[in-house]
Amino acid sequence: MNRYILILSLLAIAFSGCKRQTFEERIREEAEKYTLKNCPKQIDDYTTLDSCVFSIPRRTYYYNYTIRGLLDADSLYTRELHDTFHDDLLTSIKNSIQLKGCKDAGVTFCYRYYSERSGKLMMIQKFTKKDYQ
Repeated sequence: MNRYILILSLLAIAFSGCKRQTFEERIREEAEKYTLKNCPKQIDDYTTLDSCVFSIPRRTYYYNYTIRGLLDADSLYTRELHDTFHDDLLTSIKNSIQLKGCKDAGVTFCYRYYSERSGKLMMIQKFTKKDYQ
């Protein structure tokens, strides 16, 4: 009898250590793996994707870019450019099959563009569930 109690106790300890990963933990891990495997990733002559990060407390998926060359000028970042980027990114999010799980979960997407020259945040675009659904 003592043997069965010992075996059951060991099994209980072993299974209590198994923790299922939450959706948020899985997304954070996937973002980290993507960054390690693919970043920095040259998007075009002026833009590099530096990292993807998922913040669990904010439930926000961040895309961090560096801009350089012709795009690395404060004078370019007008309201008109901001609005054009906003519309293009929103269309991209709405049409993305890869983001379906995140969209269904109501994740916020945030795109941050930093100057290569100064390190300054040049533009930020943020999209909540209300925006893309």
